[in-house]
Amino acid sequence: MSAFQVLESLVPRGAVLDLGPVTAALAALGDPQASIPALHVAGTNGKGSACAMVAAALRAAGVRAGLYTSPHLHRFEERMRVDGEPADARLTERFALELRDLVARGEAPPLTFFEAATCVAWRVFAHHHARLAVLEVGLGGRLDATRVCAPWVTAITRIALDHQGYLGPDLVSIAREKAGIAREGVPLLLGPGITDPAVKDAIVRVARDANAPWREVPPPRVLGSDGAGHHTLATSYLGRAFTVRLGLAGAHQCDNAAVAVAVLEEAARRGLPITPEAVEDGLSSVRWPGRLERVADALLDGAHNLDGVDALLRALPTVLPEGPSSLVFGASSDKPWRAMLDLLQRAVPSERWVLAQAELSRAVAPETLAAPFGAAWAPTVAAALESARAHGGITLVCGSLHLVAAARAHLLKLTEDPRVGL
Repeated sequence: MSAFQVLESLVPRGAVLDLGPVTAALAALGDPQASIPALHVAGTNGKGSACAMVAAALRAAGVRAGLYTSPHLHRFEERMRVDGEPADARLTERFALELRDLVARGEAPPLTFFEAATCVAWRVFAHHHARLAVLEVGLGGRLDATRVCAPWVTAITRIALDHQGYLGPDLVSIAREKAGIAREGVPLLLGPGITDPAVKDAIVRVARDANAPWREVPPPRVLGSDGAGHHTLATSYLGRAFTVRLGLAGAHQCDNAAVAVAVLEEAARRGLPITPEAVEDGLSSVRWPGRLERVADALLDGAHNLDGVDALLRALPTVLPEGPSSLVFGASSDKPWRAMLDLLQRAVPSERWVLAQAELSRAVAPETLAAPFGAAWAPTVAAALESARAHGGITLVCGSLHLVAAARAHLLKLTEDPRVGL
């Protein structure tokens, strides 16, 4: 039995924003998170990429670090990595069973899937004696399960509309929730993509209430990009200037890189031996599957909200100058999918769309997506991809990271755990 199978029964509980259960469960496990400092990153978009860059630089510096992200693309163990490698399946199964037994005996409270996964990740990191944990916030920040950590630094990449049902109806409400990762005496970094004065003011107010020092990360100086959309930046780290070609494509990754460098500077000020060479190595070598990733004749991108689609469209001229010839798209019911498709018509006309549905309970039926546009649809992601590829050229796959994962698995013939939108 895999760790995923052990925790799968928790999926119907959905997302519950309450720190009480995860705090109690971690206490029952001996508080493994208490002895591992964290670098904690929130944001509507970009937080996973920034965390991946930070973890890559730490690996280049020889610092053993855990990386916790969500959701997984293909296998549950991808959520918790040590030194860049997914956790061992037998180890995660052992820790998942341990947690299940604690709950069954009443020694820990009932948990959601994400809360339980977070507990397993901390056990994995402690088992491997990780010196540091790089944590991507799952949802929001103030009440996210990852907040049960001891951070050295917190950061927010950017704020956009998403998950309004949980975080509030507008940007200011969402900003307050994400700024809830602020801690007394812990630096809070505001990414260069946070430019709205009202949003910035909301974050600063939360930081001040928490007695958290805050600072804005300045925009990076972009020197240019190559034919694959990889940008070169002129940046500095602890006062030393250097240029670097980013390993991740798209102009939006420049802001994420600036946040990553600022986070690494704070970690270095705590005494970690992170050299400028390690930072440059991490930024240039980092890989983050499913984000403007070219696989065979498909371009895969987990743009799952309007802000993400906007970033994708801005990146396309540099990543794919000839433009995509067809589109495979699917979305969850809580996303503004019609507005997203309206935007995507700028890149691909609707007569070259094949709409699909990831195997997720809240995914919108493909015929529903297709109806307003008179577009084609297919019953499975694999069928949609094969139909779209018949147009020749490059097929763009986006709209949901779960859809992207299914397409990637089909193209690469990968084995997968079931989809979990948590």
